[in-house]
Amino acid sequence: MWSNSEPEIKPQPSTLTQSSLSTEVQLSRVQESALDIDLLNLNNLELEQQIETLLSSNQFKQANTRLLEIAADAVEAGDDRQLGNVLLLLGSAAIDNQELNSAELLLQEALEIARRQNDKLTMAKTYQQLGRLNIKARALARYAAESYDRLWLARSQIFLGEYRKAEENLNVVIAANTEIRRYGAAAGALETMAQFHQKFHNDYQAQLANAEAARLYATSGQLNRARTIIGNLKSSGYDPSELDFLGRDVESLFRQYEQDLVHVSQAQDLKMLYHHYRSEGEHRRAWQLRIKASRLLGKTSETAVFERGADVLAILYNSNFAMDRARQYLSQADSLFSGFGAEDNAVQAQTMQSLIY
Repeated sequence: MWSNSEPEIKPQPSTLTQSSLSTEVQLSRVQESALDIDLLNLNNLELEQQIETLLSSNQFKQANTRLLEIAADAVEAGDDRQLGNVLLLLGSAAIDNQELNSAELLLQEALEIARRQNDKLTMAKTYQQLGRLNIKARALARYAAESYDRLWLARSQIFLGEYRKAEENLNVVIAANTEIRRYGAAAGALETMAQFHQKFHNDYQAQLANAEAARLYATSGQLNRARTIIGNLKSSGYDPSELDFLGRDVESLFRQYEQDLVHVSQAQDLKMLYHHYRSEGEHRRAWQLRIKASRLLGKTSETAVFERGADVLAILYNSNFAMDRARQYLSQADSLFSGFGAEDNAVQAQTMQSLIY
């Protein structure tokens, strides 16, 4: 973060990532390998359309609860194949929703069931989705790194007087970090944008940028930083009525953040109970708790941040291991698909390996 004073040395942009394939395109192509509702073979057109609508409109939390109810019915009926398919679809949908930790747990559950049944085709599909998960993790890490790189480039451009390019880059950084839910990073870029506008005495645009930064800090649980910005806006002559509105907005966003944390904590407790009762053989009770946990998570806001994101250099370093895992999983999927004569699936698994970088 820059201070309000002029920098004494020229900021140096990093050179974190290079690729002939843009990360935006890579993320888009990862989405293309998602599974669809046909995997379930529900024989219930109305239910299929309901779930498909929820998934296509990015209402993952609601779809998650509905699919878990189907999974519970499968457990009740002793239909392990259907249960595995539901978990596989849920894992695929969680990847698309950037809930990668949940996705991995769901896919590992699906893989366990497929192995138990010696269902090699489903094993191959699960390995493919695990490969896709790790490609997504790597792509998101690179997206964050490229945004970090672009932010320092913008700061360097401001120092050099290349103001048009700097503003364009700052807008890209803000949009990119918001998209991948790195709200604190987006807020930092907005503060730099405010300083950019202050250079031209464009106080109104600077105040707007700082106000949005305060909201994003509150969204990510950083209330003190949001309040500091509000205090600075007060001393800069920001409209008192607008300042009151901003203060209430910031406090509301932080309360929502706290409430999200409560729901997530309660859901985690219920999931622990799910595993306990499942180990005791009380499957019906276990699945009721798992569905209740999903409903609790459904109450969280769309901008919920459940844990503070790691430093960008840390996630980029860790994503190197995701590349190795992606290769391993996709190689296993390719081998199983080829053994089944499922050449189209094998080709898709091979093609996905080209996205690993």
